[in-house]
Amino acid sequence: GNGLVVVIRVQRRICIRIKTRLRGTCTMGKKEEEEKPPVSNLRRMLPQILAVTAKNTLLLNFGLSIAFPTIVIPALQKSDPDILLTKDQISWFGSLYFVTIPFGCLASGPLTHKFGRRTMMLVLCAPFAAAWLVFYWASTPGMLFIALILHGFINGLMESPVLTYVGEVCEPGVRGPLASTTTLAALIGVSLQLLLANFFDWKNLALLNAVAPVLSFIALFAIPESPHWLAGQDRIKDVERSLMWLRGWVPSSHVKKEVELLQTNNNTATAESPFKVTLYKEPTFYKPFALVSFTFFVGHFGGMSTLQTYAVSIYGSIKSPLPPLQATAIGGFIQFAGSLFCVLVLPFVGRRLLAISCTLLTAALLMVLVAVDEGWAAMLCLLGSVFLINTCSKVIPWVLIGEVFTSDVRSVASGMVTCLGYFLGFVVNYSWLWCLDVFGLRAMFISYATVSLLGTIVYYFMLPETEGRTLEEVQAHFRGELDLTDVNYCRHRRKADQPDGEVNAAYSPDV
Repeated sequence: GNGLVVVIRVQRRICIRIKTRLRGTCTMGKKEEEEKPPVSNLRRMLPQILAVTAKNTLLLNFGLSIAFPTIVIPALQKSDPDILLTKDQISWFGSLYFVTIPFGCLASGPLTHKFGRRTMMLVLCAPFAAAWLVFYWASTPGMLFIALILHGFINGLMESPVLTYVGEVCEPGVRGPLASTTTLAALIGVSLQLLLANFFDWKNLALLNAVAPVLSFIALFAIPESPHWLAGQDRIKDVERSLMWLRGWVPSSHVKKEVELLQTNNNTATAESPFKVTLYKEPTFYKPFALVSFTFFVGHFGGMSTLQTYAVSIYGSIKSPLPPLQATAIGGFIQFAGSLFCVLVLPFVGRRLLAISCTLLTAALLMVLVAVDEGWAAMLCLLGSVFLINTCSKVIPWVLIGEVFTSDVRSVASGMVTCLGYFLGFVVNYSWLWCLDVFGLRAMFISYATVSLLGTIVYYFMLPETEGRTLEEVQAHFRGELDLTDVNYCRHRRKADQPDGEVNAAYSPDV
């Protein structure tokens, strides 16, 4: 009897120990799930910075291409040019770029939806390099126009992947600062092109530019595809791998929640109707569309396009104390400085104050330029106007595109208003030489000042303050439920939340 009691007690103790160990194992498993190894903010943000930087190398090519006509036009206007162009052909050369870009923009959305953001950017590198080589080998006006048309169409195709990629790979805490580098990257390309023009003739510069798309291809090849696009294709394993890379090269357990949220958002988006005509009859479409269109109008008809494309001849006309090519190079860096200044101050002063003050000061400087006519004062006034135009008109339209349209119409509305913007650029650039002959340079500056002043008035009464406002508040403004035009400065900037793996809900997967 005593032996049986001992055996029972031993068995009981063994059972208790086994239960304790099993309970401990379960607890450890839960703790491991709940308490993942922490990832530093630097490690978490670094891959997102690298991904956006790789994307920005393609925008560097964009900047190189839009600045190239500025260098070629004065070379073709010399007494003994390499290729002889008529005055009308030169006008087309300075503006054809703006005609071909809209066609690329219209095709960009569907192609990006079908093939993916990263894939689309990779594919564009080859024709970019080919266009530069056509410029290098050009011996007839036809070859010049073929290369220019190719550049414009490629840059149009680039619009959708580069604008959506940054919004889809970045977490909310870093999305704003990284998205603002888009314009800066393009302006770095412009500045670099104008600087190199002081050391190379336009043909050798075209050959040098052909290296840039190759470098872009290498950089883009190293980054992952957008997890949002992958989720829209039901490629869940690829979504997981993409997020593991983008969130700091972490194990799958760190991105499990984000993958599930992306799946849920994709299922919801798929269940909704992808297109409704009634959406484009709502004030939440036509009011912001009119607003963004007006910002493009103020920019292009206020001198943004012509002061870049015809910069060399303009600096020569105002008798710049510096050689026109050097003054143009300085103007390129001034453009970059203006856009950088916009990025830095925009979160603190808001859209309204920046737009109203910049357009008003631009009008004032242009009128002073008309009065002084030439010399140092004229050059400084012109450079000051370039700085202010690039602080406001170069950046504000692109910022508003991402804020004022609802997710239902964003892709279509963005393509439409971008096409309109480039068309306005074409009209202004093509008519420049004709208007210059008929009205003269001073009259052109007066017209730019008038448009800038008109912008000041319209912005004061119509431009909503979107800084610090949610997308819902912005849409409430366009529905007439909230007035955001009575706010002349933004709210105090709130400290950005630390990256926490949230899904960027503003960018739903394509369906």
